[in-house]
Amino acid sequence: MSTIEANTLKPISGSSTLTLGESGDTVSLGSGVTAGTGIGTTINNNADNRVITGSGTANTLEGEANLTYDGSTLTIKPASNVHQLKLEQNNATDYWSLHADSSGGPLSFNRFTGGSESEKGSFTNNGLQLGDLNQPLGATSSAHGLSCSGNGYASVRIRRGADNGDAVAFFGSSSDSIPVGSISTTTSSTAYNTSSDYRLKENVSDISDGIDRVKQLQPKRFNFIADETDTLVDGFIAHEVSSVVPEAIQGEKDGEEMQGIDQSKLVPLLTKALQEAITKIETLEARVQALESA
Repeated sequence: MSTIEANTLKPISGSSTLTLGESGDTVSLGSGVTAGTGIGTTINNNADNRVITGSGTANTLEGEANLTYDGSTLTIKPASNVHQLKLEQNNATDYWSLHADSSGGPLSFNRFTGGSESEKGSFTNNGLQLGDLNQPLGATSSAHGLSCSGNGYASVRIRRGADNGDAVAFFGSSSDSIPVGSISTTTSSTAYNTSSDYRLKENVSDISDGIDRVKQLQPKRFNFIADETDTLVDGFIAHEVSSVVPEAIQGEKDGEEMQGIDQSKLVPLLTKALQEAITKIETLEARVQALESA
């Protein structure tokens, strides 16, 4: 190792830069040597575990009081309600952000695009909330609240817990306090419930044309195109039911989305038709018995 002894090293005349070493070299100060003024890097506000960031001043770094790492945990502590984590796309006008309310509010996931920002999900004291409630859900919409897919396993597993009751509750847009349906469980069974309390209903009247309307239904036997096994099943064609029990059908014939049917909505009509048929049978039986007794 060569040693150079000098009181002063300075750039050659006409230059303001003094270069030590070349590209790929390592230049270091000896053990116990203290750098003089203008040599080395200054770290402002430094303290234990603070993450060091650059600054606008040459040879000066900043110790971030709100950003610390202790070897296992990275902690972000904002001074105010600002984005904690920002994931940009190609520019600063298109990004996702993670936001934690410093006052103890929810942890939210936000999307900023087109000059505006909207919340897409949040963790609150009540659990996880996802989706843009201002947008409709549908096969052609990008605003699905929650999508899940499984690879050979159940996409979603729901467990009520030790007691019986609702595992899933559904609420309409008009009320956050009165459920419009639920999926409830016991230790051995599951029930799918829709709201039916008399206090929710008005204009109640008896069905008077059960048999006539049931005769208009057209039960069919078919297989679904997507079913590669071509397994035949019993059922209905949605648009053929819509004129008889419209509340059982979701969507419009030949509409943008495929129609669906809630076959449980047919039960009241079928029950009434059966009751009418029983009445007719009982009437005929009474007449036959009267004739036989004459």
